[in-house]
Amino acid sequence: MKTLYAACLSRLGLSLAEAAALHDVGLPTVKHWSAGRRPVPQGVWDDLRRREAEIVDGSDELLEAWEGAGRPPIEIDDSSADEIAVMAAADFLLNTPEGVPVQLGPTDATREARRWR
Repeated sequence: MKTLYAACLSRLGLSLAEAAALHDVGLPTVKHWSAGRRPVPQGVWDDLRRREAEIVDGSDELLEAWEGAGRPPIEIDDSSADEIAVMAAADFLLNTPEGVPVQLGPTDATREARRWR
């Protein structure tokens, strides 16, 4: 059975190594927390909450921009996005209505627009 800490890492899309870097601890420490062999310090939960808040904020910004543009088909180019941006895009996408067209990577229209910049 997963621990709450392991479930949070999964929800946030973090590997054990990425979690170790986030918390500025060694990989063995994260493995112990993830397996439930050691208690998770309060500061670690705070780190996870901050990361979740960054993801939600990014998702909210995407939603506002999408609605402001008239709810067009969704185009997501994640080729150069950082981890938080990708998770925010995923959160945004999963919270949009069913049936909204999704294009991963730039659409032909976007590529054409970029050509003329």
